[in-house]
Amino acid sequence: MKKRIIGIIMTALSLLLTVGIMLIFPACGAKEDGTFMMCHYAGQTVFGMGIALTVISAVSLVFGNGKAAAGASLSAAVLAVLTALTPEILIPLCKMPTMQCHTMMRPAVIVISVLIAVTAAANAVIILKRKDER
Repeated sequence: MKKRIIGIIMTALSLLLTVGIMLIFPACGAKEDGTFMMCHYAGQTVFGMGIALTVISAVSLVFGNGKAAAGASLSAAVLAVLTALTPEILIPLCKMPTMQCHTMMRPAVIVISVLIAVTAAANAVIILKRKDER
């Protein structure tokens, strides 16, 4: 169980990102005419990346100590960095810095994504070190 703690944390953070972007820290809602601002599409992209991170994290957790788990963790680290860059860098947000996408969504996505990236990288290093010690 101890060996899988980091994988569990990585999966839980990925789930938090996926659920959170829709329910806890969503992008701005629709405009009065029913159309969406760019931040909506940033949120949708983060949601998709969150699903991918959840699947990759679960794969890493299931495979535990093998090369597949290390590879999954490394790919999760890269995807998490791209996820952190999505709001504002890859997809522009609203023009007003007081909007919900700037005050809630972007900081939450960055913090959770960085935590996933660090956890995933650490998991890969630990798995690969265990392989070397055998």
